Amino acid sequence: MLTSLFHEARLWPTLWRRRLAWYWRVDAKDHLPVVAMIGVPVLAIAGIVYFACTQETHVVPAPIQTVQRETRRAQRRAGDLQCLAENIYFEARGEPTAGQYAVAEVTLNRTRAPHFPHTICAVVHESRWDPTRHRAVADFSWTELGDISPGDGPAWKRAMTVASAAYDDEPDPIVPGALFYHSTNVRPAWAKTKEPIATIGHHVFYR
Repeated sequence: MLTSLFHEARLWPTLWRRRLAWYWRVDAKDHLPVVAMIGVPVLAIAGIVYFACTQETHVVPAPIQTVQRETRRAQRRAGDLQCLAENIYFEARGEPTAGQYAVAEVTLNRTRAPHFPHTICAVVHESRWDPTRHRAVADFSWTELGDISPGDGPAWKRAMTVASAAYDDEPDPIVPGALFYHSTNVRPAWAKTKEPIATIGHHVFYR
């Protein structure tokens, strides 16, 4: 019994191959025009659906990515301008316009210098260890005063105007390459190792 079933199972693939070959020679060729009439529209519809799907995948996200990129750029610019304007305000709000631009230049020059942070806010709030005081000392002393606000008066608006122009590279450099400055009423030890560039208002600027 098992031998007979095994033999029959081996014959089935051969019989089906012969039937398919016979169908192709006799019947399938006669029905080929009908198959073509049905198959061509189906293929056309499938092609349209595929094209629509691929277009939706590749085209639609592009504007979304552009909007996200522009939003991030605007947020970064707003943060940079806030930090830059605060530094101008607290360091030089009583200085002439040229002096305020010079402070802005020093701040921006530091972001491109190798031994300083590379963002405006990080430069403004940087501190260094002072071995004589045994504590970290801010490069710009006003940042040690805690959470203070410049308000919204004319001096702040002027500082923001200067910050915006300096950030967008509108004015010509006033103290090109300057990385340091100090008030004219002090003489820090580090000044002896730097090259003075200009004195503007109550500040001396150095490379």
